[in-house]
Amino acid sequence: MNRNEDNQPFFDEDSLKQDKIFVEVPPEQNSPYHDKIPSGYDPMGEVYLRGRAFRGMSGGRTPWWVLITGWIIFGGLALVIISTAIAFQSFALIFPLAFVSIFILILIRGTAAKLSLNKHRRR
Repeated sequence: MNRNEDNQPFFDEDSLKQDKIFVEVPPEQNSPYHDKIPSGYDPMGEVYLRGRAFRGMSGGRTPWWVLITGWIIFGGLALVIISTAIAFQSFALIFPLAFVSIFILILIRGTAAKLSLNKHRRR
């Protein structure tokens, strides 16, 4: 330890003994998002992100413009497949219609949830 007495004119010896020096360290803060969002570039991350988007859409937490755009895109595709199946009287188009019906069911659930949320907000 340095034995120089050069600091004596600057610091009062009594004030150093009375003051307590302490440092507050904040506790570790947890993230508000409990699940880690994976990268959309790997295949499983893309599947997870799509599922998360569809859960949000079917839960009614999406804006109206997203629901309306979904109805235009997926509903229009379903109408084209149905009209083509009726025009050609083909049962081979049932499989693409079953695939598109998944998105239609998600949109029906999302629209119903969004309308029920609006009813609860009005009351």
